[in-house]
Amino acid sequence: MKIDIKLPQQTFVIIATTLQPVYNSTPHTRKEKSTLSIALDVVTKIESKTGSINKQSTLFDQKKTMKISFKHHEADILELLLIDQMKYVEDDYIKMQIQKTINLLNQKLV
Repeated sequence: MKIDIKLPQQTFVIIATTLQPVYNSTPHTRKEKSTLSIALDVVTKIESKTGSINKQSTLFDQKKTMKISFKHHEADILELLLIDQMKYVEDDYIKMQIQKTINLLNQKLV
């Protein structure tokens, strides 16, 4: 199953930045290792999307939305990661963008 979501370009950058602590995680159990493996794939996919945004972005493109596709388990992990990282975000605008993404993912996963 594929989950397609459309997000503003700026939201991709916010999510990629928010998920940076995933790289510092150290799994201990087999389940944690599997979850981290999926999480790293998701973060890599989002970072590659932000890389393409940075290369082609202009002032007029900032309002445009971009589509990204996830497999069901990747979208599920992304939602869980964003929920977990939300408690560390202090900026209200960034929290709002992350919450919108969580809500969108939740609607698509049901």
